[in-house]
Amino acid sequence: MPAADPLPPFVDLHNHLVPGVDDGAATVAEALEALRTLYAEGVRTLVATPHLLLPHLGTDGAIGRELDTQLRAFDGLADAVTRESGLPAVGLGQEIWAPDAGAIRRVVARTDVGLGGSSALLVEFGFDLRGTHAEVVHAALSAGRRIVIAHPERYHYPEGLDPLDVMRRWREMGALLQVNSGSFRGHYRVQRPDSEALAWAMVADGLVDIVATDHHGPRRAGVSPLEAFTALAARGERALAERAMVERPGAVLRDETVEETDAAVRSPGADG
Repeated sequence: MPAADPLPPFVDLHNHLVPGVDDGAATVAEALEALRTLYAEGVRTLVATPHLLLPHLGTDGAIGRELDTQLRAFDGLADAVTRESGLPAVGLGQEIWAPDAGAIRRVVARTDVGLGGSSALLVEFGFDLRGTHAEVVHAALSAGRRIVIAHPERYHYPEGLDPLDVMRRWREMGALLQVNSGSFRGHYRVQRPDSEALAWAMVADGLVDIVATDHHGPRRAGVSPLEAFTALAARGERALAERAMVERPGAVLRDETVEETDAAVRSPGADG
């Protein structure tokens, strides 16, 4: 990609920049520092997604209290954002830990749960999968919600299950797959040695719907949306990068249909 090419306006749908509510940014100052960096790298719209750990929230009241805590912290950040130029527009969502259908059914009817006020739910299953968790996907979709599966390239899949086959099934059911930007540069090799190779295998197989940062603030090593975009473009995948970092996440926030423009099987260099 020539250095002079203008960057498209990235949309980040997965990060932990609501201050003081999970293992992400601890303070408003830390969150603002991260937002400045992300804006400099091309992010223009951001939905912050603090963890909503449903197995740790035993009642509907506990879920409501956790969401209220997150909203109050987000409102403080949003107020600070209005006082400074050169920052992304911010919205609130959640990264929902839902290991089974019963868990996700506890929130699908809530109007205060979703990515930036949309019908979409960003869901993780836990890093050590127990089966395929297809019942979670079905429960969300049957309730009229869209489901975005967080970082499938980072999961440990049960023995005997091919990760790409599992991902294909999720997409056939109607889920969208979100890859972390850092995975394309080996950011998660220590925790998941195969994550980089699996991210690129997803590119080759047409399985990357959304790329997001999963940014946890300046206290932990950050990841770069610009590096991910550049890495994809360098392999001839600039069109995919624009779809996954601009068009599709934007369509999710607007509750629009996500066009299936990727071929069923892709190979590196598909743009050229």
